[in-house]
Amino acid sequence: MDRNRKILASILALLILSIIMAVTDITFRIQDTEKRGIKAGMPQIGPGVGIIRIEGPINMSSGAGLVGVKSQVERIIDRLDSLSRNSDIKALVVRINSPGGTVAATQEIYQKIWKLRKKNIPIVASMGDIAASGGYYAASACNYIIANHGTITGSIGVIAFSPNLKGLFEKLGIKMNVIKSGNYKDILSSHRDLTKEEFAMLQKMIDSSYRKFLKDIALGRNMNQSEIEPYADGRIMTGEEALNYKLIDELGTFEDAIDKARRLAKLDENSPVYDEVKTPVEQILMSLEGMLKWNNIFKEKYPGSGNYRLEYRYLP
Repeated sequence: MDRNRKILASILALLILSIIMAVTDITFRIQDTEKRGIKAGMPQIGPGVGIIRIEGPINMSSGAGLVGVKSQVERIIDRLDSLSRNSDIKALVVRINSPGGTVAATQEIYQKIWKLRKKNIPIVASMGDIAASGGYYAASACNYIIANHGTITGSIGVIAFSPNLKGLFEKLGIKMNVIKSGNYKDILSSHRDLTKEEFAMLQKMIDSSYRKFLKDIALGRNMNQSEIEPYADGRIMTGEEALNYKLIDELGTFEDAIDKARRLAKLDENSPVYDEVKTPVEQILMSLEGMLKWNNIFKEKYPGSGNYRLEYRYLP
């Protein structure tokens, strides 16, 4: 009985904490929008700029699997669709603060932005603290990229790995019973070494995704792949370095990105900004989703640990 009470108390504490975090986040967002002259909760009127936010690791998972909570990619694509259908939206700013993420999820976001760009909707990427690997991939689909001097970006490349615990298993006397339908069914298992054939197979997948990365960046940046390859070795760089390598167009802030989008769309300098304003219920659900991801912390930090995948991601 005591154990059940402790579990219930932990769940209640978690729920209360998530609600506090959601309310705090809502407050900060309201303050932020009011600083920019945008009244949160008030309808925006007239031609203006729409904001899309890509925050945190990019993936297709909804994390806690809460009912009514869409995956991050679904939310981003829905937001892009909604803004593209709004006749008042004349330009977009994609605010990115992400180390990247899984290959397929990143590619879906890139393709969606690229489709809107081909419809002649001016799109400006604004990089925050970090827009690396898949974060840069998404930015490259935009017409124009602005980063801060100290933004961490670059990390152009693909990674997939899994911990090798074979030595530990042997020390502890742990043996795995594996029954499989094919030679490669347990590839990247943590209890054994990779074979040469498996390594070659995975390298082929990595190389394929890497070539796609380079091809799409070159397309988005209107550059030759040969111009990008010298810096596409996984290195991270500041916004200032990225400007020198022509991977971005300008150094500046989020406000500068909004101003640039206005100019590209030939909007008035005081035209409205349509930022993301989530309802309190949405904020609480999303915060609770994040709080319930404790069982995925190890997998998030060490992708491949029991759940391997290819990633366009910077892993500090």
